[in-house]
Amino acid sequence: MIVFGYALYLLLGTLKFVLFSFYTNTAFPVDLFLMNLGGMFVLSSWTLLIQWNKRRWIWLGLLIAHSFLLISDLWYYRYFEDFLSVSLMSQMLQMGDVSSGFAALILPSDFLLFADSLIFLAILFFTRNKTFAVTKSKRQKAAGLVLLAGVILFAAPVTYSVVKEDQRLSQSVSDMRDYYQLGFWGYHGLDLFRGIQGAIGSEESLTASERQRIEENSTSAADGATKKPNIILVQLESFQESVIDQKVNGQTLTPNLNKLKQESLYFPSFYHQTHEGRTSDAEFITNTSLYPLKSGSVYTRFPDNEFGALPELLRDNGYDTAAMHAYEKGFWNRDQVYQNLGFDHFFSQKDYPDQQEIGMALNDKQFLTTSIEHMETLKEPYFSFLVALTSHTPYEIPKDKRELDLSGYEDPMLKRYYQTVHYVDEAVGQMVKELKAKDMWDETLVIFYGDHDSGLTNEGSEMQQKAQIDNAVDAFALDRQVPLFIKKPHQDTGQVIQENGGQIDIAPTIVDLLNLESPYMMGNSLLDDEPNLTAFRDGSFRYKDYYYEANLTEKAGNGICYDVSTKKQVDRKMCQSQTKQVRKDLRLSDAIIEKNGLEQD
Repeated sequence: MIVFGYALYLLLGTLKFVLFSFYTNTAFPVDLFLMNLGGMFVLSSWTLLIQWNKRRWIWLGLLIAHSFLLISDLWYYRYFEDFLSVSLMSQMLQMGDVSSGFAALILPSDFLLFADSLIFLAILFFTRNKTFAVTKSKRQKAAGLVLLAGVILFAAPVTYSVVKEDQRLSQSVSDMRDYYQLGFWGYHGLDLFRGIQGAIGSEESLTASERQRIEENSTSAADGATKKPNIILVQLESFQESVIDQKVNGQTLTPNLNKLKQESLYFPSFYHQTHEGRTSDAEFITNTSLYPLKSGSVYTRFPDNEFGALPELLRDNGYDTAAMHAYEKGFWNRDQVYQNLGFDHFFSQKDYPDQQEIGMALNDKQFLTTSIEHMETLKEPYFSFLVALTSHTPYEIPKDKRELDLSGYEDPMLKRYYQTVHYVDEAVGQMVKELKAKDMWDETLVIFYGDHDSGLTNEGSEMQQKAQIDNAVDAFALDRQVPLFIKKPHQDTGQVIQENGGQIDIAPTIVDLLNLESPYMMGNSLLDDEPNLTAFRDGSFRYKDYYYEANLTEKAGNGICYDVSTKKQVDRKMCQSQTKQVRKDLRLSDAIIEKNGLEQD
């Protein structure tokens, strides 16, 4: 019975891993199975030292704890396509304010992850009167053998994986790669170790090669613009490129933004590069030209570090800098981070009218028009950074504001998303009209961009089905492309620019337009003649005519290379040199952030 009980414990725990992989649509190769099984052996071997009447209840407790960790990872993965980590604990306070959107990802079937506990409990009930006496020496021998077997089962695949990857675990650029390289238990164990190490460790120094790369990427001296224009940079919440020029049941979703293309530069091949920090990542990438962290948000993990940010650069060049966001100023640590980035002013919830809210905060129409009033109080030239919020998941909008006929659509969240996008588009049109009426448009550099996707682009979603997505290239574009409009001073004709780019390139583009010198930026101007390498946190990227999709279950560099024009897979060597460059760039960005590298430089 003792052997049967332990075997049942291991079987139920392993079946949960299979169910977890099914729910997350992640691979479950043999080496991952062996590492997970080995992890269970190691973590439970000590229980074999305890008498049966206590040990069985400990196994039940371990199964329940295992289920809680798995279901937490599952829900987090659905939202961020990553697993929980110690560094994310600092973000948990942010989740309460967006809990309705997060809760929409919870499915009743998820709780099957707890079914094993009920099965085990039932068996305990039917065997409650049975007792089994095993000598202490036998228990010690069994525990030792199980521990040894667990170490071997875990270490063998890990050792092979490290040798195959030909790199240290510390060089991984993705949490998901750590998961496939170490298994479920190994990933969480390493993460816990790193979390403790980060909490008690001292700041590391940049390596000589990291310092050299920073120096090489700094711009040379520039003359600066003869006349410094005012700058208005607007971040639109959950705004995908797919909604631009889109019609639904004959109705245009974004008529005002479509019209804006006639008097601005429009970039249809522009991508969001956010990761777990989502909106805060978009703000950080845009203002610093650095990549997001592979785990957690810079806003909560490293709010006081030096980033050589765009607001600081502009302030040093005579600009009055202001951030505007009609929400609680402490949310995402914005009050602390904005000041550190170089913003002189932060207009938050208390600085906006207490009127009709849509979703989380004041509606974008009143937010944008009130922000114009705040701009009028700034000294010229000014840089104003606006973070809109109406089109935030779960896309709640009053019925009297829903102007679109969406008959034929079934997903209620998708219908709400389109309604909020249409409303925000009206808000943008109203803002542009008011800027023109107040003579604040013509001589101003005005930029609108989307912060990240809607969260409705997953495989099998109604959005994907309506868009008739049938290949990896189009699925990637739907998920990652966001709109970018750049209206230069005195521009009155539009131009569509097909060059690839990402949020990391916005600050360098502004610096380029102003002809300023910047200390260090990882992105590149979207207006020069050089092709931009647009990288993402998992190691995927867009470059020239190619899209590279990282395969985190294989050796780094063994992903799939696609020709974007044909949407067909091509020889991997077409993407080979960029795969190495992307890994180098991500590691350097991590070093700058985590080691406070620009402060050392």
